[in-house]
Amino acid sequence: MLLAALAAASATALIAPAAATAAPETADATATTAAAAPAVLDAAVLPGARTTDPAGERTSWPETLGLPKAWAERVILRDRPDLEIVHVPEGAMVTMDYNERRVRIVHNAFGLVTQVPAVG
Repeated sequence: MLLAALAAASATALIAPAAATAAPETADATATTAAAAPAVLDAAVLPGARTTDPAGERTSWPETLGLPKAWAERVILRDRPDLEIVHVPEGAMVTMDYNERRVRIVHNAFGLVTQVPAVG
């Protein structure tokens, strides 16, 4: 239950436009907002994590770990609408071919993302 609530708060922060989530400039409102919404993983805090290719297009989405698979799909398609999304249950067998237009979202039995989705 707690995990689902945290995932919902994180996904809302990822999907909502920046203008809609901007907090007022008062100190009390900023403290309340920071306490209510957990920090979302940013690629900058993951050492060695490369999330773009040389052309500048996103190739992985580490911030979707722990989110429901449908929300992760929305985040990925927001960044790269040209990609095909494939949902894969954790532990399922997949082919080893590389496809630059495919992203596999690996999820557990609860539908939460368990591996960083990446192009391939």
